Amino acid sequence: MDILFIKLGALGDVINTLPLAVNLKKHFNARIHWLIEPLSYPLVSNHTCVDRTILFDKYRWRTSLGEVRRQVRKIRYDVTLDLQRILKSGLLSMMANTGRRIGFDKKRCKEMTWIFPFERIPPADPGKHMLSQYQEFAHYLGVSNFHVRWDIPVAGKGFADLPAEYIVLNIGATKSANKWYPDRFASLAETVMKRYNVPAVITGGPEDRQGAEQIRAAANCEIVDLVGKTSLKDLIEVLNGSKAVVSCDTGPMHLAVALGKEVIALFGPANPRRTGPFRGRVIQKYLDCSPCNLKRCKDRACMDAISAGDVMERIEEILPASSKV
Repeated sequence: MDILFIKLGALGDVINTLPLAVNLKKHFNARIHWLIEPLSYPLVSNHTCVDRTILFDKYRWRTSLGEVRRQVRKIRYDVTLDLQRILKSGLLSMMANTGRRIGFDKKRCKEMTWIFPFERIPPADPGKHMLSQYQEFAHYLGVSNFHVRWDIPVAGKGFADLPAEYIVLNIGATKSANKWYPDRFASLAETVMKRYNVPAVITGGPEDRQGAEQIRAAANCEIVDLVGKTSLKDLIEVLNGSKAVVSCDTGPMHLAVALGKEVIALFGPANPRRTGPFRGRVIQKYLDCSPCNLKRCKDRACMDAISAGDVMERIEEILPASSKV
């Protein structure tokens, strides 16, 4: 059985889709093909449950589109799953040489993609966690015994020059409204070092370099700065070796969950019930204006309401008393 997944971009979305691939692979002994964009390509292409990865490069879409069309038509798929539910994914689904095309119900479709002639999974709560919403595709295909597993490959060799024990502070976020404050990350790192003698490793993308410099300048303790210095493969190793991960609402938060780490997620404008960590601790201050789902905000009042002390309380739930100095 050949199944084509169309789930293109954001790292967190792709990670929350992986359990569907794992379960369909196991239940049907299926060959999983995945149409993906460059951001999440390294994760999907190296996954043991994905047999074939097709790259759609949106940055050179004119040349990439022809190659994608050739790739998705040379195999006769038994099922194509449009898990992205936008116009682009719908059109890509229509290109595929497939027996069945399956998508979300009308209420959960975006950009009028309900007009495509797909089979539709039954209507359900659009506010429940996205991983559970992807699980509905397995149920629709007859998989009743669904196990939430990500099975992300880990080399287990660690990352060069890291301490034996550490926590990760993932400081970045794609949406500026989701970001916490450098001085509070610095205060948190100081308190963890003082109380547990465990240093902080900060991670993020190249765009977070200024924030990393501010954290190092403000923190009166050891900080291991890996911001902008890790590939996705490297980040998996860094997160996997940590004792706990504190993260804003962003893809690496979901990656840490998938790796089975203790996760503390800092949430502001988004609804964690739908896009928060599938497993983990969430800190969110409910204000009159939240959750607003804004990408940008002038004052970020909801993130400003989260203190370093709030986060430290959750860390104390995770790190055993015997770790204290």
